[in-house]
Amino acid sequence: MTHFDMELTQRQAAEYKKATKKDRGDIITRYCKLTTISRNLASKRFRKVLRDIHPRVLNTKRIPGKKRGRKPIFISFHKGIIKQAWELSGEICAERLHPVMGVYINQLTAGGKLKYYGKRYIAETRTMSERTLKRIIADFPKTGGNNKRKGNAAIYKQIPIQAYFGKHADTPGYVEIDYVEHNGGNATGLFACTGTYTDVCLGWIVRSASLGKSMSAVETIHTHNETRIYHQVFEYHPDNAKPVLKLLFEKTQGEKPMNYSISRSRPYHKEDNGHVEQKNGDKVRKLVGYHRYDNQEQVELLNRLYALEDIISNFFLPSQKLTGKVKDEKGRVIRKKYDTAQTAYQRLLKAEDIHKEVKTKVRKIYNGLNLVEMRKEADTLQQQLLQTVILRK
Repeated sequence: MTHFDMELTQRQAAEYKKATKKDRGDIITRYCKLTTISRNLASKRFRKVLRDIHPRVLNTKRIPGKKRGRKPIFISFHKGIIKQAWELSGEICAERLHPVMGVYINQLTAGGKLKYYGKRYIAETRTMSERTLKRIIADFPKTGGNNKRKGNAAIYKQIPIQAYFGKHADTPGYVEIDYVEHNGGNATGLFACTGTYTDVCLGWIVRSASLGKSMSAVETIHTHNETRIYHQVFEYHPDNAKPVLKLLFEKTQGEKPMNYSISRSRPYHKEDNGHVEQKNGDKVRKLVGYHRYDNQEQVELLNRLYALEDIISNFFLPSQKLTGKVKDEKGRVIRKKYDTAQTAYQRLLKAEDIHKEVKTKVRKIYNGLNLVEMRKEADTLQQQLLQTVILRK
């Protein structure tokens, strides 16, 4: 800033100090024309001059502890009432809590929980808007609800997480597990679930269904699937469904423990179970649709259909395995490499780690198969299953 600018600034600032609000705007406009600077910079210069020369006029020394802005309407007393209501509701969201806030306040009052809060604060809390309630609840620490029950379950501490289960793609006996629900978009009541087991090396797939996803239902599915996996299983890898984890873990304990390991995928990471997840569309939804199946007759049809389709898929439907990726200089994938298409049965016969007795057993099964008849029977079962849905409508 030149000497002329400094003198002009001090002179204009003195006028600015004495002027009204309207005149101050004119002073800044005139000053900007003379100095060719922005209004924002002009205001900063005036404040600096007045702060140095007349600090009391601008009241630049803030009162300790005093905050800017309007005085808050809702204080700690209101938040204490809200927190008690929120915890009583099971820590539901503000959108659900707001319509029944009055009911919860009545219940807290009747239970003697609000006796130390004044009537004024209780009445003001009743009139609080949904937006304000949402803002206040957002600051509360989440200690209850599903996270508390699920995240701290003992079973999750017993079974380790394995993010990249695909590393076993060259060794038979490592099986991914996933469950598909057949609720037709309505999760109420009891409905069928399909348990899909896939060997990541061979592509061997087995499926079974049962009503519900209880421990007994999961055990039924596991027993059926286990009998149709002819080679030894070294490790099962499901998602974080508690009944599945508990069943597999219990089978590794006791007097006659099963000789396999258990790992689980990361929560909300479907790619950790990619080999079986990709089967959900082609091997389950494409086959039986997105309909609701909720009675024993439909479950029996599902299991009869799966038994045939598993044989067709494993012995007659070839698939390709990813063997590599070609990337450009920036690391982007431009092409994927696959091996020659083979059936799971062919891969099993070529696997060196599988015992000869297992190979002899599957050869006998293969020699007794008739694909034409099986496909015809499978199509008939598929039509019968879909007919049960049509008749209901």
